[in-house]
Amino acid sequence: MAVKPVSRENLSSQLYNSLRAALMEGQFSPGQRLTISAVAEEYGTSITPVREAIFRLVSERALEVRAATSVQVPRLSPADLREIVRIRIELEGLAAYRVGEIATDEQLAELERINADFIKAAAVDSAEAARINRAFHFAILRFAGMPIVEGICENMWVLMGPFLRIFHERIPVRQLTGDDHKHYNILAALKRHDAEAAKRAMQEDVAWSEALVQMLEREEAEAADAAPPAKPVRR
Repeated sequence: MAVKPVSRENLSSQLYNSLRAALMEGQFSPGQRLTISAVAEEYGTSITPVREAIFRLVSERALEVRAATSVQVPRLSPADLREIVRIRIELEGLAAYRVGEIATDEQLAELERINADFIKAAAVDSAEAARINRAFHFAILRFAGMPIVEGICENMWVLMGPFLRIFHERIPVRQLTGDDHKHYNILAALKRHDAEAAKRAMQEDVAWSEALVQMLEREEAEAADAAPPAKPVRR
């Protein structure tokens, strides 16, 4: 069977989905600069579909324009991050509640496998841990069968993914790999089909991101204190 050529529109969509997934998985850092030419070279394509994909992400606030040929991953403020965390707490808690009601043995086994992979990665590779953590949360969103909730959460992860990478880099390994990791509480509640406990455990897991927000606030305050005083303006 002859292979149909991929249209420019389809290529642009593929690039958009790939870059969006990379943001969610923490493959980019806050403030990282991306040039359209470098992305085109990496994907082996022309500049036009890359530009279309990037500016679609710019319209979603996932990237910021810095120059005619480059964009930057946003540095979200602590207030922005807290708003995203609150949205995730409510919606991912709702999804966990639903999975607590309807989870099958096969779904529980898949979540166990994903979490085991996450614990292994957290000990040696923060980037891989961030990717698998996202897979764990999105498996629960998928199993909940609530596509609108899943879509909203996906948008939140696009914005927060780069910061979650920092979270996995800075949180002590023992907290990510210990037997008291919050994923275990989620899994235990789901196995009991205790929907309320599953919701509460998920909300506690998402709220753990608050530690990152507080860390960023301290760094901003320290940077402000260290900055030289502004020179008086002569009139």
